[in-house]
Amino acid sequence: MLELKNITKHYKHSATGEAAVNNVSLKIYEGEFLTILGPSGSGKSTLLSIIAGLLNPSDGVVYYNSNEIKNKKLKTVNTAAGISFIPQGQSLLSNFTVEDNLYYPIYLSGNKGNYRDRAEEVLKLVGLLELMNVYPARLSGGEIKRVAIARALMLKPRILIVDEPTSNLDRENACKVMELFGAINNDGTTVLISTHDESFLPLSDSVYRMNKGILQPISKIA
Repeated sequence: MLELKNITKHYKHSATGEAAVNNVSLKIYEGEFLTILGPSGSGKSTLLSIIAGLLNPSDGVVYYNSNEIKNKKLKTVNTAAGISFIPQGQSLLSNFTVEDNLYYPIYLSGNKGNYRDRAEEVLKLVGLLELMNVYPARLSGGEIKRVAIARALMLKPRILIVDEPTSNLDRENACKVMELFGAINNDGTTVLISTHDESFLPLSDSVYRMNKGILQPISKIA
């Protein structure tokens, strides 16, 4: 279980002076599908970056399985804990093929070995095995998002964090992407997403709304 206690994040050069994340406490349980709603600028991306270990909070503590994660070691511990993060927008490396993009997190983790079988496995999962040798410039928006999902699954994460997974996608591709997250969650992976699209909330076990850095639980919309 991941637990956030009184997490606050201030940016030194904020125009408003308000906290991007304001005293957020949250528990994320194993196998849960948790959704955070909120408009752009509400603090969702900052909060997800803190949970993913990409950003240190100004105040507060993050725990993983009751063990405190020190801020300076957050990224290392979260990587060891099996956390993968899919940022908003296009995150593939344009000069790498789809296959080589999949190997990039392996390289960053320092792991060694032959991951060709795993690459084929995750591409089959997202329905893109035939595009293994294609470059991102030749992919559609939906295909790019699905390759990003495949890349995030390469190291078999226990927790998958996704920032606005359906942004800039048409309805058909948005549905395909969200169905993938549902299937991934059904296989036991904890999924945490942020979104402004409430039509996919039936997939969620827990729903929160974020506004001006404040996170509050809301009733799930059926």
